[in-house]
Amino acid sequence: MKKLTYLAILVVALSMTSCSALTRGMREPVVTFELNSGDYTLSEPVTAQATSVRIFGIDWKRLFSVESAIVDAPIVTSSLTSLAAGLLPTTENYALYTLMEENPGYDFVMYPQSKSEFHHFLWLIYSKETTTVTARLGKLK
Repeated sequence: MKKLTYLAILVVALSMTSCSALTRGMREPVVTFELNSGDYTLSEPVTAQATSVRIFGIDWKRLFSVESAIVDAPIVTSSLTSLAAGLLPTTENYALYTLMEENPGYDFVMYPQSKSEFHHFLWLIYSKETTTVTARLGKLK
């Protein structure tokens, strides 16, 4: 009888406890502005290159430290958004990071283009991908 009483008290106590989560959100207005060619300056085309070597499908150089970049903006389109899609960074992302790192002081990347070259031996054992990214970089005035 004593065990039943303790069990009943435990069930009542557990049923009276609960978890709570507080969330707060605020909707931001859609802000559009007109960007004219006099509002920014563009650089000459700049180029950067990155190489990814995978042995047994693993990029050992970037196993614990990844330096990657993406371009994902409504006014600038790019195929370099795989990181934003939740996938692992690609060699394109590494080359874009190098491009931004080698050319500091710019505000945006305009229409990046990439060219990749693959070499592999039994795809999972050894693969090497070299990607070159070319883009114009811009500064807002």
